[in-house]
Amino acid sequence: MLPCASQSNLGFTLIELLVVITITGMLAAIALPTFLSRANSAKQAEAKTYIGTLNRAQQAYAIEYSRFSDSPAALGLHIRDHKNYKYEIKVDGNGSPYAVHYADSQAAKLPAYVGMTAFIQGSDGTPALNTVLCKADLPQEGRATAPIYNLASVECAPGTQDAAKSR
Repeated sequence: MLPCASQSNLGFTLIELLVVITITGMLAAIALPTFLSRANSAKQAEAKTYIGTLNRAQQAYAIEYSRFSDSPAALGLHIRDHKNYKYEIKVDGNGSPYAVHYADSQAAKLPAYVGMTAFIQGSDGTPALNTVLCKADLPQEGRATAPIYNLASVECAPGTQDAAKSR
């Protein structure tokens, strides 16, 4: 009898290892872009949530005080800047008919967000509050263009789209 014939194989051949490594590499190459896009979606969710929260808080503040605030603390919020987005509220003077909320992108791969809460005139002529949340069309570092205000509505500016409608 030959000694090799009675021994069982222990381990893998070089070809088997190369096949496994190649298949693993291909799967990783396919999955990695999907994983990275999901990570960016999670980062964007932070900005979308914060701007939406600022819009709703401004509505409550405006109903109570008949004006807008330029301070998150006055709105009862503790919103701080983060690694991916920097937040700011702009109110043009004490009698401004609107407040603009910015989520400035701090990374070139993330789109900026902007929101507006405004006093408008309803279709029946009564005063109303309206809000909009806009997302920059392209990922960019910096600020998105402020929404367009008129007496009857607020709309996303060119170069941005309504974040509630875009998925």
